[in-house]
Amino acid sequence: MNKLFYLSPAKFWHQALPVGNGHTGVMIYGGKSSEKLMFNDSNLWSGYPKNHDNPESLEYLDEVRDLIMAGENKLAQNIIEEKLIGDYSDAYLPLAEIDIKIIGANKRNYSRTLDISNSIVNIETANIQREAFASFPNKVFVYKITSKTPISITLNGKSQLKYEIDTTDGNFNILGNAPDFATPHYLKTKKAATYDEGKGMSFCLSAKFVTNGSCAANNKSVLISKATDITIYFTTATGFVGYDKMPKTSRKYALELAQKTLTPLSNNYEQIKQSHINDYTQIYKKQSLDLKSDIDLPTDRLLKEAKLGRVHNGLVELIYNYGKYLLISSSREGGSACTLQGIWNKDLKAAWSSNYTANINTEMNYWGMSQCNLSECAEPFVRLVCEVMQHGKTTAHTNYNCDGFACNHNIDIWRKTAPVKGESEYMFAPLCGVWLANELYEHLRYGDMEKYRADIQNITTEAAKFACDFLILRNGEYITCPSTSPEASFIKDGQKCSVDYASAFDLGLIKQLFTNYLEFGTDKTLMQKISQRLAKIRPFTCGEYGINEWSQDYNMPEKGHRHFSPMYAFYPAKVIGYYRNPQEREWIEQLYNRRIENSSSFIGWSSAWGISLAARLRKAEKAKMILDRMIKSSFFKNLFDFHPPFFFQIDGNLGFLSAINELLVTEEDEVIELLPALPSKFNEGEIKNIRTATGNTLSFSWKEGLVTSLVVEGKQMKLRNLHLTNDIVLENVELV
Repeated sequence: MNKLFYLSPAKFWHQALPVGNGHTGVMIYGGKSSEKLMFNDSNLWSGYPKNHDNPESLEYLDEVRDLIMAGENKLAQNIIEEKLIGDYSDAYLPLAEIDIKIIGANKRNYSRTLDISNSIVNIETANIQREAFASFPNKVFVYKITSKTPISITLNGKSQLKYEIDTTDGNFNILGNAPDFATPHYLKTKKAATYDEGKGMSFCLSAKFVTNGSCAANNKSVLISKATDITIYFTTATGFVGYDKMPKTSRKYALELAQKTLTPLSNNYEQIKQSHINDYTQIYKKQSLDLKSDIDLPTDRLLKEAKLGRVHNGLVELIYNYGKYLLISSSREGGSACTLQGIWNKDLKAAWSSNYTANINTEMNYWGMSQCNLSECAEPFVRLVCEVMQHGKTTAHTNYNCDGFACNHNIDIWRKTAPVKGESEYMFAPLCGVWLANELYEHLRYGDMEKYRADIQNITTEAAKFACDFLILRNGEYITCPSTSPEASFIKDGQKCSVDYASAFDLGLIKQLFTNYLEFGTDKTLMQKISQRLAKIRPFTCGEYGINEWSQDYNMPEKGHRHFSPMYAFYPAKVIGYYRNPQEREWIEQLYNRRIENSSSFIGWSSAWGISLAARLRKAEKAKMILDRMIKSSFFKNLFDFHPPFFFQIDGNLGFLSAINELLVTEEDEVIELLPALPSKFNEGEIKNIRTATGNTLSFSWKEGLVTSLVVEGKQMKLRNLHLTNDIVLENVELV
């Protein structure tokens, strides 16, 4: 399925349809005789470059380590939360809202559709057709109204930020400035934003009109009368000029940028539309999934069916394709990387500031990118980590006296790498830069990221330098100390603690990083350091419920914790192999089963991770159970992923890609296995041009759990001799 289809307009933001070109994001409500358009720009953030690094952190680091090694974990935690902290990140912001009233609309025969095969929204009533898309080649959002009879429209706009409306150039312009600081939603304060310093970047939303009717504007709105054809071209611009540079605050600057886009724009709508389609489809159609479903129901009806226990394969396929659509729409060259909400955010106090949360969410946003043959979406992510690396070098030195680069869990457009304020279970996370490095290096294996090789290897090198220095030698073993496991805690001496040493999460991150560096490294001194530490790094251990999350088998207050961080070494990393490390894999499975059996959470990103782990554990029906539960409970009506209590987070949408891919294709030690955990409900299907970590591209079909045809592109590929029909024809394949 390739269409989201509805028979009623959106009443709320999470029912509206998203479009984007990696730069401008728009939510389209599609009223019967009105339109609401909510705009974002991927570069519109609060604040400006600041130094959050904390020299005091280093003064107390050794004391914290000594306390932890002496068993005084809670005292160490108290010092971390008082002395090793930083400040809150800045926030990704909503830009503006456009409201259009259509006079003369016949409200009968209503429908609205998002065709994700060409990235075009259509809204139809009895006498009016509306069409909308966001063009990457032309950097505009286009909204076209065609009527069988003459109509009139009024257009006005507003912003939640400080703004003014200007129409002196013949366009409709909303001009304003971002705040110096936007308060995180979890801080209980009435003041959502502050403008006291006047350093917030400028922004502009500009609209150009092409119509066969008459057009008149005042200082607040635009009126178009007696028209049968109205096309509106929108573009956004900001004063952002770089992560390490003060933003431009002049509204004139942002307006001039917008004019540079709109002024030379051709008025040939069909040409602009075709250019958009050609650009989008050459990415989207490179890879495809077909689950052989003929279901044809409105999307909200499909979701209602799922809530009643009937999860149709067509809906699974639609959510998968929608994930591809969202990644293409929110991550393109020159724009910013996907935030917690991609590029769509309606709130001044957005959930978790709609920032980059690097203890799972930012990485998950891109897990499925290379598998789905979407390397055109990579540049913003690579650039994000390159800039984080540069900023993180000062954090590594100032906060931890280490070489290389450190990055904690909250990043913003200014590439903040120091900790935030708050509880240590999420605040203290200096190895998030290691996770980002590992994530990029894994993408490099897929064969379509060669132009980024030098950047990725540089990032991996600097992360490895930090890890080498951050490790400490105790009792003949290298460990991390202090050590956390994202957002998790344990009980010690009757107290809830979240700081220990040698968490499984930390060990998995560093072991994967060191393995990656040894594959390409040329610095003999660094390679020697890594080899020495890797040989003596603390091994994983097992407790009553499987792999130990912490240095020992502590009692865990949350049996069904949403994070699967202690299993990082198994998935998404490959430190622990299914076949290579059977004992450790059993430990992983024990803890995994406990978390799944005790989980009452329907968080989308957690479910996506849970499906991926089930797939790598070859647990098909467990994967199906989580998949059905996720679809039943984790999506809004517009298929945005749901995070309790009522937030949108895009990581669940994008993590869904890797979850489904892992059910179909997995890799270990350069050996590919097909259908490792295929749920019985996927009785028949076909996937085309999925990339693998061996650098190959595969297309194959299956029926009744067996692969019936396989085409392998690239070098000769090793394939595990499982789940293949007896008469399958194999070329360019070595069976093992």
